[in-house]
Amino acid sequence: MTEYTLAQVIDKMGRNLGLKFQYIGEGIFEAESGSIIHVDTTGRVRNDVGELMLSSFTLNSKFRLVNEPVNFMEAIKAFAEEKIIYCEFEGDKSRYIPLEDDISHPLWDKNQNTITAEEILHGKWFIEGDD
Repeated sequence: MTEYTLAQVIDKMGRNLGLKFQYIGEGIFEAESGSIIHVDTTGRVRNDVGELMLSSFTLNSKFRLVNEPVNFMEAIKAFAEEKIIYCEFEGDKSRYIPLEDDISHPLWDKNQNTITAEEILHGKWFIEGDD
């Protein structure tokens, strides 16, 4: 997954206030489960429990974009644009990778299972590396 510097995070948040990022470490140190940060309505950077956070990071801090679920149609549109999509349903995660120059093929996961109606209706859909 793509990692972002603090400067890149600030730039992306300035252009899209709805984004959330997870702190993953400093340089070679990687945090096990880092804070998730976002910009509030006043433009301040806060963590997932509402505390001000920007002063906790350095220029060496690294972040990953927190992937938010999208609806099924958005996921399929991304798949048509040759993006990898995945579905989380009942504890399982199915990844669907478009074949080069052939988006009309059935959606198969890595185990050659096709997409199910339950996944379509009740799964949480994501676009991999969506930033």
